[in-house]
Amino acid sequence: MWGRSSRDQKVGYQVIACVFGPCRQANGGRVMKQKHALDADASSRTLEAAIRTQSQVVLEFPAYPNHSVNGFLISGDQKAILLEITGRPALNPADLVNATCHVRLYSDQRYEFASEVTAAPHWGETRSLALTRPATLNVLERRRFVRAQLAPSSKVILEWTTNGSSHRHTASLLNISADGLACRIEDAVAGALEGAAALRARFDLPGGARTFRLTADVSNRTPASGGHTILGLQFRRTPDQAPQLEALKDSLGRYTGVNREAEVPA
Repeated sequence: MWGRSSRDQKVGYQVIACVFGPCRQANGGRVMKQKHALDADASSRTLEAAIRTQSQVVLEFPAYPNHSVNGFLISGDQKAILLEITGRPALNPADLVNATCHVRLYSDQRYEFASEVTAAPHWGETRSLALTRPATLNVLERRRFVRAQLAPSSKVILEWTTNGSSHRHTASLLNISADGLACRIEDAVAGALEGAAALRARFDLPGGARTFRLTADVSNRTPASGGHTILGLQFRRTPDQAPQLEALKDSLGRYTGVNREAEVPA
């Protein structure tokens, strides 16, 4: 049923306001997230568009709460959708067959739906998962507010390996949550990231004493002004990173005084 697909075409990904959590405005307000269900026709159109643009997805499994699988859509029909796995997940794809999952879809907006893994086909080194096609999608919207005028930029150090060569770059940290972060990088650096299986992000919160070092996958990217790209990273939920992620949640809670999510100096 499935044909192999390669990602030959470079696709831009839209970053929505604050990529991984509510922004704060000058008067203490936040960007409020709203979720509502699309009807069947709108869901079908959205999913077809996501398949055409090979949009990125993140899968989480109730049976494996400390793990996630990242990938991008490559094809689909009336009953199923197929994604190609990126990175090196700790979970064996074959073990996920018949597992229920929660899917986050990053396309023109952020969408969510529930599904079930029906097969784990592979071609050579390419690993894939087939999922039951959802009848409807939920779209996560945000009411946008003016950004706060904050202190000078915070930084995140990105480290990655491509073709056996190690790279390091310091980027401007835009916003962060316990799920991931967004940063601003030069277009040339964005090009150098092509082919990287994963990145190592090193950062600390303003006023914090702890430095976080977390492995992450690229979840989205979009062109920005001045020859820059906004890069969204999704932290990997693996057992070895669980203590750091929990510490990050606690630190964000202390930093913001609210939902353990924050926008830091941009």
